[in-house]
Amino acid sequence: MKNNSTWENFLKPVVVLVVICIVASAALAGTNQLTAPIIKAQEEAAANAAYLEVLPEADGFEEITDFQSSNVTKALKATNDAGWVIQSYGKGFGGDVPVVVAFDSEGTILKVKFMENSETAGFGQKLADPADADGQKLAESFVGKSGTLEAGDVDIISGVTVSSKAALAAVNSAVNCFNEVALGQAAVVEEEQLTPDQALESMELTEIEIPEGLTGAWETANGTTVLRVDSKGYEYETAPMDVLVEFDADGNILNIWVGTDGQTAGIGDQAGSAEFLSQFKGVLGEAGLDGVDTIAGATQSTTGVKKGVRKCIKAFVAMYPDCAAATAVAPEGGDAESEASSEAAVETVTLSDEDCKAVLPDATTFEAVESATSGVQAAVKADTGWVIQASAKGFAGQVPVIVGLNADGAIVGVSFPENNETAGYGAQLYEEGNEKAAALAASLVGKSGEVAIGDVDAISGATISSKAVVEAVNTALSCYNEVALGQAPAAEGEGEGTDMSAMSAEEARAALAPGATLTQITAPEGLTDAWQGDDGSYVLYAEDMGWEYAGKPMTIAVGFDPNGAITGVWVDASSQTPGIGDQAAGADYLGQYTGITDEAGLDGVDTIAGATQSTRGVKKAVRKCIQAYAAGLAS
Repeated sequence: MKNNSTWENFLKPVVVLVVICIVASAALAGTNQLTAPIIKAQEEAAANAAYLEVLPEADGFEEITDFQSSNVTKALKATNDAGWVIQSYGKGFGGDVPVVVAFDSEGTILKVKFMENSETAGFGQKLADPADADGQKLAESFVGKSGTLEAGDVDIISGVTVSSKAALAAVNSAVNCFNEVALGQAAVVEEEQLTPDQALESMELTEIEIPEGLTGAWETANGTTVLRVDSKGYEYETAPMDVLVEFDADGNILNIWVGTDGQTAGIGDQAGSAEFLSQFKGVLGEAGLDGVDTIAGATQSTTGVKKGVRKCIKAFVAMYPDCAAATAVAPEGGDAESEASSEAAVETVTLSDEDCKAVLPDATTFEAVESATSGVQAAVKADTGWVIQASAKGFAGQVPVIVGLNADGAIVGVSFPENNETAGYGAQLYEEGNEKAAALAASLVGKSGEVAIGDVDAISGATISSKAVVEAVNTALSCYNEVALGQAPAAEGEGEGTDMSAMSAEEARAALAPGATLTQITAPEGLTDAWQGDDGSYVLYAEDMGWEYAGKPMTIAVGFDPNGAITGVWVDASSQTPGIGDQAAGADYLGQYTGITDEAGLDGVDTIAGATQSTRGVKKAVRKCIQAYAAGLAS
């Protein structure tokens, strides 16, 4: 009985479960064997249908497998020479974004079809929806074009920037493959970007003492030094970025690797891209970082990398104080950049009756009026109130807002025109039906006077864009005070410090050292002039490269208070292109320098898109003045 009990209570259930598992596994394996070919056949049928859809003139295809171009899954040549079909992909927000592209024999795009993807429903998935007008408009905008394309060449979908750019990258990969297989050009092969851990595994290393503030330090068998640090990206609290930098004996950067786990796909993870990181190679000393541009839309993440590299450079210089990096200064040259065209930061617009009714629905008549309030793009007087469009600086450019006000100056309605903010963040403002944008707009209704960010429902994760909205709304309210109540208009830069752009050199010098009696002193090496105040303040002058450097360099004056903090910066940009390079002398740009006490503070100074070389020239000159002050003038 005992043996029987053991069988019934213990062994039998185990045997039964094992048999069930074996049978179930066999059934699943059998099902997979039966369905896998069917699924594969369905996928191939869909792909073949897409090939014929984009090139219906083809009577068949010959597959070309001997190619090396990156991000291409298939290359087909029509057997009747009707053209070529290439399937490729780009990196989107939620994974790969595949496309099928048809070319004629010369490389002109005949048709583009977006295949199914894993992007967000209602956003990136619009690409693959044949009924979606925006997706089809983007696909059609490629037709007739050839060669490598830029975002401005096609109809990027508003609010779907990352996926649209992934589709653009995929089409460009197809173009690269066509050039290789049809025209015999060299293949475009993307360099594989290693993670910091993978890079360390590939080197023969000896651990050395880790400098303060870093997370790792090694010497390689080749005599180079490798330093590691954690640095701040957009998702710093959950996953700081891992930055690894290799230096030669002089301190030149040989290689850099960045781990971007935790950064937003398609946005922040661009900080680990080969294209961005290539800017660091060859950099010598902190001054060389002036030539490294951040990526619009990924400013925080790419700035985080830049700060991490700066920490490594400082640590290297501390370890080897006689190295070339310790005395390196910013280069006086550099690749020429085009500053040929740039729109004003705030441009005027014309509001339609439809625009006005959207925020002031009970109005029936509209009349445009002039406003001198800075930041206002349009002002309209209605029979029941006012409609004003204003804009303010956001994360990636100006953020426009249309505000409807009743006769008493209270906000009745708010709408958000299209902007250039980051997809999924500030770009939510103009996405139709976006609940967060609607909540922000609703929270402004009924407000009058000055509005604070704490008074509204700011969009979580889009703080900078939300603050820009509040600033633009306050500009609209100031405009109301001007046009409706007759108050003096708010001047540009009001409340942001003294605007010295119209001052002479002598007037600016006095403004940079307020209240001090200045005496000219011998200029430190590398500077052009220097003045000392009787209160311990200084005004230092330097010259550096602008866009028209060969004709006349820009002159920059920097004021330092007795504690070494920058009081302001004045720039003579008269040699720069009006409306473009001379923005380097603008109060908005120069205001970023006020309060900076050392070179590290320059990391927070953004250049102006379209005036990159001129504003970078100012930054280099300010760095020279900071270095001179720290070297011999600081008390």
